[in-house]
Amino acid sequence: MALHSSPGNGVLMPHIHDLGLLKDSLGRWASGQGITRLGSLAACISVAPVAWRFLKAAWTESYSWIRQFFVASVTVPGRDPLNRNVMSWVIANVVQHRGIRSFTATTRVHAGDIVDRAAFLKKKRRVVQYLPHFDTTIFWHGSCLYFVSRPLDSYRASMSDPSYDGIGGEELTIGCLGWSTEPIKKLIQTCQDYADKQAEFFVIIYARDRYGSSWQPKARKPIRQLDSVHFDDTLKATLLADIRNYLDPGTKRLYRGRNMPYRRGYLFYGPPGTGKSSLSTALAGEFGLDLYEVKIPCVASDQDLEQMFMEIPPQCIALLEDVDAIWTDRDSEKDEGQGVTRSSCTLSGLLNVLDGVGSGEGRIVIMTTNKPDRLDSALVRPGRVDLKLMLGNISRKSAEQMFVRMFAPDTASSPTPAKSTHETVGSNGEPALFDLETLHKLALEFASQIPEDTFTPSQLQGFFQLHLNSATEAVANISSWVGRELSRSPPDDDISVVSEEKTS
Repeated sequence: MALHSSPGNGVLMPHIHDLGLLKDSLGRWASGQGITRLGSLAACISVAPVAWRFLKAAWTESYSWIRQFFVASVTVPGRDPLNRNVMSWVIANVVQHRGIRSFTATTRVHAGDIVDRAAFLKKKRRVVQYLPHFDTTIFWHGSCLYFVSRPLDSYRASMSDPSYDGIGGEELTIGCLGWSTEPIKKLIQTCQDYADKQAEFFVIIYARDRYGSSWQPKARKPIRQLDSVHFDDTLKATLLADIRNYLDPGTKRLYRGRNMPYRRGYLFYGPPGTGKSSLSTALAGEFGLDLYEVKIPCVASDQDLEQMFMEIPPQCIALLEDVDAIWTDRDSEKDEGQGVTRSSCTLSGLLNVLDGVGSGEGRIVIMTTNKPDRLDSALVRPGRVDLKLMLGNISRKSAEQMFVRMFAPDTASSPTPAKSTHETVGSNGEPALFDLETLHKLALEFASQIPEDTFTPSQLQGFFQLHLNSATEAVANISSWVGRELSRSPPDDDISVVSEEKTS
């Protein structure tokens, strides 16, 4: 079609002859073959959904037939710890390398590590995390073709839990071409090796889910060094040697050969804030064990307690917090009118799960309490509690060690060895350099102003949080802080001292 310019206004206008040709063409198409083609196109469009349903049904039947005769598979239950190992490996090694385009967006409940305390206290928008959303993924590993599938309805149910992090929780089916499940078992072993490698740097803390029906990972915490838990060095060395000896394979054979139950129990007691739970977490990291947390006041009944212990695996730490809340007959008169919180569990129920006929072996049981005088003698007898450890208020020696730990060069986050100097920020805002010898002198000066056996480690840690940027400012302000703390009302000192003892 030719376009011509009008001399009057310079606008391009179609030639009248070309418009006539276009009109004739449309008329022929509409009156003849064009209508037939339009009808055929409409018929094809109407048949497409039927054809799609047919192809889909054919594929489902073919896939079911192929899977029945040519595919081996292994199913991993959603609540099993192996489920999380497999999903962690699949997400890290398959899903994240494929440029997946389907995600589920959730608000992250647990904030990450924040160095700036002011930023931590400031109200701000929560972080959004994007979790891979898939029902089936197919991938090559080694020389085998695998698929991993999970039902999306189960995935959506898991997403309703605010603490869910998108890993594990749904039933998994792992399959590969062939009649043998050996390739799948090798893949599962690879997933376990990957999980073990990740666990070298973290402690997995398990707790009962919100329905109390199963153990679920509550937190994954970086391994805490035992040096960060401050109490008597001799007692610490005794505790480590005892646990190390218990976990030795030769000790297990010795117990079994003499028909002795292979168990070990510890009691950590002392005022609140002295590091009982922190020590338990540090021990789990030191020996590469998972930590199963049991809050005695929150357990509904002896039956629930028994079920919890039945599901705790061997080679782990079972942490029983606040065991003084256990109910005994003699407690009713003592607690009357005092508002004492008591558990619905009984002493006999707790003793049964610790060393009853059906109790498990191979685990480490740590009990904690702030009130050791309330414990029944049957609970802390040898065989149930093999080592008692008091975690009291901090000594000057421990305060000095804490100061050095807080302000020593951070070798863990630096790829190069620590230098002989350490940089802080002085009161004038300018960097101040001093050597490690000066740091120890400042630590001695700091510790000399701490009263012996007066403050808990958590109290002193709260002070350090306000002065992490400057060691000299910490020394300058400790005296006034001690005065303010001592002027407050003294803590309730109703804890009787139980001497440390070690029994075989």
